Amino acid sequence: MLAACVALGATACGRHVYLGSASDAASGILWQATFETGDLSEWLADGNGGIYMDNLADAPAASQDQAHGGAHSGLATFAPMTVTSFSYLFRDQPSPPEAYYGAWFFIPASVQVGSWLSLHHFGYHRTAGVTETSPLWDFNVYPGPDGNLIAHLYDSTAVANTNQANPIPVPVAKWVHFEIFYRKAADATGRITIWQDGVQIIDHANVVTAPTDWVQWDVGGGSNDIAPSPATVYFDDATISLTRVYVRGG
Repeated sequence: MLAACVALGATACGRHVYLGSASDAASGILWQATFETGDLSEWLADGNGGIYMDNLADAPAASQDQAHGGAHSGLATFAPMTVTSFSYLFRDQPSPPEAYYGAWFFIPASVQVGSWLSLHHFGYHRTAGVTETSPLWDFNVYPGPDGNLIAHLYDSTAVANTNQANPIPVPVAKWVHFEIFYRKAADATGRITIWQDGVQIIDHANVVTAPTDWVQWDVGGGSNDIAPSPATVYFDDATISLTRVYVRGG
């Protein structure tokens, strides 16, 4: 996947931040976005973020349809037909050697996932200063045997999934928090650990996680089989932090 990145001008970020239910780990937060500015300025204004859209997707936007905290959230709308469709906001910086990447998501009850729904995506730039990215990891939810959505980690390089040993259903029509610990490594010292509403669900250790230091993190929605089409997913209160943002309910 090659990222067609769109950098948009925006107003300066607001100072007030609502992070929902979080512990005092907030002191380790490097960056955050709540959409309470009513626009995308928290993602875009400093020049370290942007928009990625592909194949019949709309640009992400701030919305008042749903909100985890405050009055606004992010809205991703995508429309897979014969090809995969994505609508993401991304951040290139901050990108420390290891960090926790988190966000709240709301999947409407009307959304029916046929194969998978991507919520978090990690890609990398081959060299500094280029906009094109190559895919690395996707955090997806997919329908389990009983019809409940289940989360897993997809490795684009190996074309393989890391599944949960004891799957926890992903709620729909309710805000759910996913937090990913991502340690960058070009050798087998990397690690990706994932929590759902504060409960660890995946730990993928001793792996190559990034061939270069220039990693891009995307949040939004994408799929190759979903109904209705176009489909909509909401996301809110995104963080990049040096310590976990512990969830105590939403």
